[in-house]
Amino acid sequence: MRRRRTLLGLLAIVAVAALVLLLWRPWEGGEPAAQPAPTDSPAASEAPEPTPEPTQQFTPVGGTPPPTGAPTDPCAAEQVRITPATDKGEYAGGEPVQLSFTIENTGDAACSLNAGTSQQEYEIRSGDQVVHRYTDCAADVQDDVVQLEPGAPQSTVPIEWDRTASSTETCGSERTQVPAGGATYELVVRVGELTSQAPAQFTLR
Repeated sequence: MRRRRTLLGLLAIVAVAALVLLLWRPWEGGEPAAQPAPTDSPAASEAPEPTPEPTQQFTPVGGTPPPTGAPTDPCAAEQVRITPATDKGEYAGGEPVQLSFTIENTGDAACSLNAGTSQQEYEIRSGDQVVHRYTDCAADVQDDVVQLEPGAPQSTVPIEWDRTASSTETCGSERTQVPAGGATYELVVRVGELTSQAPAQFTLR
């Protein structure tokens, strides 16, 4: 009898332990805590915008205005080199021509020069004949005295020639196209009394 009670007691203990284990389930362990999704910091997601560099004051030849209170001597003719240029040596039919020039102080000291559009002249020549002259119909021209540093060539912003002949009588009317088909022309540039030493040659197809 006592043995039966002992057996029943053991069975009861085993049942209770099994129930506790069933509810507790220590072998499964706890679930790991959810990690928050990484967020981009402002420094990583928003890169700082680059600061634009200040641009130099524009002049017709890219020079700089003479410093206030310290004027430089005027440029002498023998210390200034003017080199005319076109963007191509040969142009297809109807293709416009971009005209420009470079001016350089070949002396040893800085000098001042009025290189404004009021002083600039672009001449297109065919042989000895001038077929187009920039000043025939130039508008809004102005003076612009700039300082040229020695050994620092400056280039103008190109202007477009539409391959037409010019005269002061045709500024408000349609102009005649110059002959093409392989014709060769020359660009000569003057700034005031200074003239380019050699012309720039090009061909119109």
